[in-house]
Formats: sequence, structure tokens, C-alpha cells
Amino acid sequence: MPLKTFKTMRAGLEATRGTGVAMARGIEFTTGQHDQVIDTIYPEELRNSYEAHYTATAGAETNTFDIEAPVDFDIMPWWGNLHMKAIASGTGAGADKTWTFLPTLTSDDQKSATVQFGYTDTISATQPAVSLAYVIGDALTLSWEKAPGSAGVMLKSHLVSPKAATQLSAFSGTGTYTTSELAKAQTTVVTIDPTTIGTTADNDVISAEWTYTSGYQYLYTLNNTTAAQDVFRPNPLDWTLKLVRYYRNDNEWDRYVDKVKRKIRIKTSGSVIPTTAVPYSVQLDCYGVLSERTTSESDGLGFEELTYKPLYDTTLVGSTQFVVVCATATIT
Repeated sequence: MPLKTFKTMRAGLEATRGTGVAMARGIEFTTGQHDQVIDTIYPEELRNSYEAHYTATAGAETNTFDIEAPVDFDIMPWWGNLHMKAIASGTGAGADKTWTFLPTLTSDDQKSATVQFGYTDTISATQPAVSLAYVIGDALTLSWEKAPGSAGVMLKSHLVSPKAATQLSAFSGTGTYTTSELAKAQTTVVTIDPTTIGTTADNDVISAEWTYTSGYQYLYTLNNTTAAQDVFRPNPLDWTLKLVRYYRNDNEWDRYVDKVKRKIRIKTSGSVIPTTAVPYSVQLDCYGVLSERTTSESDGLGFEELTYKPLYDTTLVGSTQFVVVCATATIT
């Protein structure tokens, strides 16, 4: 029987979108799902009968993946390539490498991957896994929560592909996993500023959730396949940052009223990278406007739920960036 324990995802970054590559790495996750939707062409026909359906055939095919995983410092450059920007290698002369994922505003340069997904314990011609090329990131969510029993620092990835799925009777490649260190909410600092980002710590933030969307759209043409011809990014990038904050003062209430730009940084640090004096870290920078504010109470305490939306910043040359410092030098 297919056992959850043996569920696996293997992948390799593509040099050319849609051109399959060998599996280069294993992708760790806590939950993962492949969804294949094939339309059913199922006409209702009038044949002088209470029976309405006499024929059916397959229509267009759509494939997606939904993955949830803990944030591990050394795997984050891989996710940054799929969701934000193609970067082949980190910068820095030592063992510590810096990866700065600042979205390109004039072209679509996200990386795509070839992915194999399924159960290793039962894979066969009659219990196949799936193989897909041209898998690319459509939505990425990063979340931080420190309360006892919470997940900590997590990511959720929604991946899309215009290609048709191939049933796979055997995995290829070794699927080597990258292991360094998990990011912890306990070592996270949030700063909220009007001018210089990263200046003023706000110790009242309870949790944070950032969702970045590329807005890919499928192009279905008469191309003699069940699959789409391509996926394109016709719309602007978008993101939402949601903070839950203990209501100690009116700092953010005032910004909800006057709509002055807020510059928010969420940075999680880890241990020192071996052979360096530099710690692992993940850093999210958001420049935005407070678009929604509601209040609530929990355990007798007052909270405000704050939702920020993007505002272009001339210094950053964008509205958001994601920076990883880790030991990963190159990515495949």
C-alpha cells in the first residue's frame, strides 16, 4: 500500500522552461499534494428520453502542486528561484553565501523545474508516480508564529505547470536532500519604520504571514494536446503581509488612518555557519500601506489584525525582497 512515510518529491531546475532535466535534489516537505484536473466533455443530448448523456470524452488538463514545509536555511534559495527570481549562485568569498531575491520588474525570470512526485514504496506501472516539466511558482507563503504548539517558521508553495502529466513507473536520480538548520520563530525580530527599514524593533507582533503571488495564467491553444501551450505573467506581482499585533499603542492605527508608507523587516537568525563568523538568516523586507485593520480579543488580551499591501520604493527599486544567508553556494 502507498505509505505516507515514503511519499517523495524530487526535482531539478530547468535550463530552458519545459525542457525536462535529471533529478538533482530531494525536496523535503511536511504535506504535499499533486492535483491533476482533466475536464470532462459531457454533453446533454435530447433523444426523446429521460436519459440525457450518451457520450463523454476528455478535455483540457491542468496540473498543480501544493507543498508545505518548515523553513530550512539551505533549501530556501531553491524556493526563491522558483517563486521570485532566477539566481544560480550566492555571493560572498567565504562559506557564507548571500542570496537576494528582489523581483525583476521588467521581465519574467523565475526558474522552472522538472518534478517527480509519488510513493517510493509502491511505485510501479500499476501504481505510478507523476513526472512534470515546466513546474513554476505561482504563490509562496511564509509564516512566523512563536506560541507553544505552533509550527514555527513555515512555507507553503503553490506550483503550476502548463504541461501534461506523465505516469512514472520508476523514479530517476538520487534525490539527495539538503540539510542545514531549521529557522525558529524564537530568533525572529520584526522592525516597523517610516523611513529607514530595520531600525525600530516592534516587540508586540504575535505572528506574521506573507503571501507573494506571480499571477500566472494558462494559455490554452489548439495545439493538438490536452495541455496548455504555456503559462504567462500578464499581471503585476502582488503580495499581502498580515501581522497580528498586541494592541499596546496606536502606532499602526495612526498609519491606517493616514496611509503613510510602512517599511517592515522580519528577520530570523540561526547559528553561525561553519568556518565563518556569519549566522544563517532569512530576511523579508516589505514596503507597503496598511490597507485593513480589525481588532479582536483572545485570553482577555486585545489584538489588532493588520494587512499591508505593496507600495513601490525608489531605494529598494521594488516593494519586497527576500534575502537568505546560508551555506548553499549554488543551486540545481
